[in-house]
Parts: sequence; C-alpha cells; structure tokens
Amino acid sequence: MRKGFTLVEFLVSMVVLAIGLLSLAAFLSISSRSIAKDDMRSRGVEYLHEEMELFEGLGYATVINSFHDGVQYNASEGLPQGYSRWFWVYHNNPMQGIARVQILISWEEHQRTRTLKMETYLTRK
Repeated sequence: MRKGFTLVEFLVSMVVLAIGLLSLAAFLSISSRSIAKDDMRSRGVEYLHEEMELFEGLGYATVINSFHDGVQYNASEGLPQGYSRWFWVYHNNPMQGIARVQILISWEEHQRTRTLKMETYLTRK
C-alpha cells in the first residue's frame, strides 16, 4: 500500500482551495464596502436626530415665531464635509396649534447622493 497523494489529487485540492480563497476575498471586499456605507447612513441618522432634538428643545412657540412657514433653511453648519442638512417648518399643519418640522440630510456616497428625511410635530402646550 502506498502512502501520500498523487500529483493529480494534490493539484485538484489546490484548485479547490484557490476557488475558496477567491470567494473569501470577494466577500471581504463586499463586506468592507457595506460597513462603510452603513457607517455613513448611521452618521446621517445621528445628524438628523441632533436637529430633531434641537427643535423639540426649542418648543412650539419659539419655532413658530423664529421660522417662516414653508421656507427651506440650511442647517449644515458644523457637519462634516460631504453632508448637508435642511429643514422646513410648517405652521398650523396638519391642524391649528401644531407645527410640522421636516428635516432632510444628504451626502455623497460612491458618486451617488443619498438622502434621509425625518418629520416631527410640535404642539402648543
């Protein structure tokens, strides 16, 4: 009985191993790209949430008296390069005594613009 592998068996096993390693390398590339994309999206949600908390802290009366109805305002100051944030305040929308605040953030990702939008309602107390 002979011991060891034949040359053909060894070459076949190397081909199978190479295919497995190439698949793993492709998966790692896709995974790292996905992590970067998710990180940018998480930051966008964080920047939206910051602005939302600011409006909730100001309260209904201050927001109504400080911002014009339906006007677009730039709130990008302090954000990292590549991110932009905008908001709109709508008076008495959807009904009297309620202010609707829409906040939008956008950023460039792989030569495409991504956008997230949130909305909150402030009521007279």
